[in-house]
Amino acid sequence: MISEQLPQVILLHGLGRTPRSMGKLSQKLSRLGYRVFNPGYNSLLDSYQEILQSLDSKVLDWLNPKQPVHFVGHSFGGILIRGLLARHPEWNKGRCVMVGSPNKGTKTASFMLSHWWFKYFVPKVTSDLTPDSQLLESLPEPEIETGIIAGNVNYSIVIPVSWYYKKATDNAPGDGVVELSNTQCSNMTDFIIMPLHHSFMTWDSELLDEVIHFLKNGHFSEAYQPVTA
Repeated sequence: MISEQLPQVILLHGLGRTPRSMGKLSQKLSRLGYRVFNPGYNSLLDSYQEILQSLDSKVLDWLNPKQPVHFVGHSFGGILIRGLLARHPEWNKGRCVMVGSPNKGTKTASFMLSHWWFKYFVPKVTSDLTPDSQLLESLPEPEIETGIIAGNVNYSIVIPVSWYYKKATDNAPGDGVVELSNTQCSNMTDFIIMPLHHSFMTWDSELLDEVIHFLKNGHFSEAYQPVTA
């Protein structure tokens, strides 16, 4: 039986990942008394709408509609949050944290699609994540309190995408996949920058503490304030 008192939060991983990438956050939230849903989805082969429809059905089966629901999304997971909230405006009662999400697209996606050695191996939804994406243009921004965390470590020798990041983005400040300025929403509640690479964000203990701080308080801690992108 679902407790009507437990705060509930939905975690959405990024492209090419699995729920394991959100596992550390899931464990921390569970220990704090949150009811956590950490679903998976086929990020490599399915279209955006196929992924969204599958997640929508899973969330509806899990959700307690009597309680507000919070959201945390890493990278593409943040774009899926926007899609879910657009379908369900009645869910606009909780809080949302996006971690390294390409809310305005990323030139990294454009670069990969323009080179034959990348474009045949990238996820199907990569075309929806370019700066001129019709999907991103049409998706409403979240109406709930939204905190955004961006990284500013733009290179990692073990992450191939970041080898091309500087060339793809004209060396724009960013996390090795998404430019800092492209993570932001116009109506975001709070925004911080952390010294992290895109691929390692969800395992960083300090970042997870900031996520939890926002879910509890509607703003990040003073440790990373103020910032300028």
